[in-house]
Amino acid sequence: MSLTWRPFPEVTHVVGRAEIDAYAKLSGDYNPIHMDEAYAAGTRFGTIIAHGPIGLQTLFEAVAGWLGGDRVPSGIRIDVLYRGPVRSGDAITCRAGEITDHAGDLVVEATCRNQDGRQVLQALVVVPRHLAPRGD
Repeated sequence: MSLTWRPFPEVTHVVGRAEIDAYAKLSGDYNPIHMDEAYAAGTRFGTIIAHGPIGLQTLFEAVAGWLGGDRVPSGIRIDVLYRGPVRSGDAITCRAGEITDHAGDLVVEATCRNQDGRQVLQALVVVPRHLAPRGD
Protein backbone atom coordinates (compact mmCIF):
# COMPACT_ATOMS: atom_id res chain seq x y z
CA MET A 1 0.00 0.00 0.00
CA SER A 2 1.36 3.39 -0.97
CA LEU A 3 0.63 6.30 1.34
CA THR A 4 0.05 9.78 0.04
CA TRP A 5 0.99 12.93 1.87
CA ARG A 6 -0.78 16.24 2.08
CA PRO A 7 0.68 18.70 -0.43
CA PHE A 8 3.27 21.10 0.97
CA PRO A 9 1.81 24.62 0.75
CA GLU A 10 3.52 27.52 -0.98
CA VAL A 11 3.77 30.54 1.34
CA THR A 12 4.81 34.11 0.53
CA HIS A 13 5.52 37.00 2.91
CA VAL A 14 6.68 40.52 2.18
CA VAL A 15 9.38 41.59 4.62
CA GLY A 16 9.07 45.21 5.66
CA ARG A 17 10.99 47.61 7.81
CA ALA A 18 8.39 47.14 10.57
CA GLU A 19 9.30 43.43 10.84
CA ILE A 20 13.00 44.24 10.92
CA ASP A 21 12.52 46.86 13.65
CA ALA A 22 10.27 44.54 15.67
CA TYR A 23 12.79 41.71 15.48
CA ALA A 24 15.60 44.03 16.59
CA LYS A 25 13.56 45.06 19.61
CA LEU A 26 12.64 41.45 20.43
CA SER A 27 16.17 40.07 20.02
CA GLY A 28 18.25 43.06 21.04
CA ASP A 29 20.16 42.75 17.75
CA TYR A 30 20.68 46.34 16.62
CA ASN A 31 23.58 45.59 14.29
CA PRO A 32 23.82 48.55 11.88
CA ILE A 33 23.55 46.21 8.86
CA HIS A 34 19.92 45.72 9.97
CA MET A 35 19.15 49.20 11.27
CA ASP A 36 21.26 51.99 9.77
CA GLU A 37 20.57 52.83 6.10
CA ALA A 38 23.70 54.99 5.75
CA TYR A 39 25.94 52.31 7.22
CA ALA A 40 24.33 49.52 5.19
CA ALA A 41 24.66 51.51 1.96
CA GLY A 42 28.43 51.18 2.28
CA THR A 43 28.36 47.39 2.60
CA ARG A 44 28.31 44.76 -0.13
CA PHE A 45 24.52 44.55 0.35
CA GLY A 46 23.94 48.22 -0.45
CA THR A 47 20.99 48.50 1.93
CA ILE A 48 19.80 47.14 5.23
CA ILE A 49 19.13 43.43 5.37
CA ALA A 50 16.73 41.51 7.58
CA HIS A 51 17.92 39.41 10.48
CA GLY A 52 18.34 35.77 9.44
CA PRO A 53 15.34 34.40 11.37
CA ILE A 54 12.99 36.80 9.56
CA GLY A 55 13.66 34.92 6.32
CA LEU A 56 12.61 31.71 8.05
CA GLN A 57 9.08 32.98 8.65
CA THR A 58 7.75 31.63 5.34
CA LEU A 59 9.42 28.26 5.88
CA PHE A 60 8.02 27.84 9.39
CA GLU A 61 4.54 28.84 8.25
CA ALA A 62 4.68 26.42 5.31
CA VAL A 63 5.86 23.52 7.50
CA ALA A 64 3.22 24.25 10.15
CA GLY A 65 0.49 24.45 7.50
CA TRP A 66 1.66 21.22 5.90
CA LEU A 67 1.48 19.51 9.28
CA GLY A 68 -2.02 20.90 9.86
CA GLY A 69 -1.28 23.43 12.59
CA ASP A 70 -0.32 26.99 13.23
CA ARG A 71 3.21 26.25 14.51
CA VAL A 72 5.95 23.70 13.96
CA PRO A 73 5.53 20.95 16.55
CA SER A 74 8.28 19.49 18.68
CA GLY A 75 10.16 16.63 17.06
CA ILE A 76 10.60 18.23 13.64
CA ARG A 77 14.18 18.82 12.52
CA ILE A 78 14.89 21.72 10.19
CA ASP A 79 18.41 22.27 8.87
CA VAL A 80 18.90 25.66 7.22
CA LEU A 81 21.51 27.04 4.87
CA TYR A 82 21.35 30.78 4.24
CA ARG A 83 22.03 31.52 0.56
CA GLY A 84 21.45 35.24 0.26
CA PRO A 85 20.21 38.36 2.01
CA VAL A 86 16.60 39.31 2.61
CA ARG A 87 16.03 43.01 2.08
CA SER A 88 13.19 45.24 3.23
CA GLY A 89 10.48 45.01 0.57
CA ASP A 90 11.41 41.50 -0.57
CA ALA A 91 8.57 39.05 -1.17
CA ILE A 92 9.92 35.73 0.09
CA THR A 93 8.24 32.57 -1.21
CA CYS A 94 8.78 29.11 0.24
CA ARG A 95 8.30 26.09 -2.00
CA ALA A 96 9.02 22.44 -1.36
CA GLY A 97 10.42 19.75 -3.56
CA GLU A 98 9.50 16.10 -3.53
CA ILE A 99 8.53 14.50 -0.24
CA THR A 100 10.67 11.40 0.25
CA ASP A 101 10.71 8.58 2.75
CA HIS A 102 14.09 8.07 4.39
CA ALA A 103 14.62 5.55 7.18
CA GLY A 104 11.02 5.89 8.35
CA ASP A 105 11.01 9.70 8.36
CA LEU A 106 9.66 12.03 5.72
CA VAL A 107 12.20 14.40 4.23
CA VAL A 108 11.37 17.56 2.35
CA GLU A 109 13.84 19.93 0.74
CA ALA A 110 12.43 23.44 0.72
CA THR A 111 13.72 26.65 -0.78
CA CYS A 112 12.85 30.27 -0.17
CA ARG A 113 13.34 32.75 -2.99
CA ASN A 114 12.78 36.47 -3.33
CA GLN A 115 10.61 38.12 -5.98
CA ASP A 116 13.55 38.05 -8.42
CA GLY A 117 13.88 34.27 -8.08
CA ARG A 118 17.10 34.50 -6.07
CA GLN A 119 17.41 31.81 -3.44
CA VAL A 120 17.72 33.26 0.05
CA LEU A 121 17.65 30.02 2.00
CA GLN A 122 17.54 26.29 1.57
CA ALA A 123 16.19 23.90 4.18
CA LEU A 124 15.92 20.21 4.83
CA VAL A 125 12.84 19.33 6.88
CA VAL A 126 12.79 15.94 8.60
CA VAL A 127 9.44 14.78 9.98
CA PRO A 128 9.04 11.58 12.01
CA ARG A 129 6.46 9.38 10.32
CA HIS A 130 4.06 9.55 13.30
CA LEU A 131 3.80 13.34 12.75
CA ALA A 132 3.47 13.10 8.97
CA PRO A 133 0.41 14.72 7.36
CA ARG A 134 -1.45 11.98 5.50
CA GLY A 135 -3.38 13.00 2.45
CA ASP A 136 -5.51 9.89 2.05
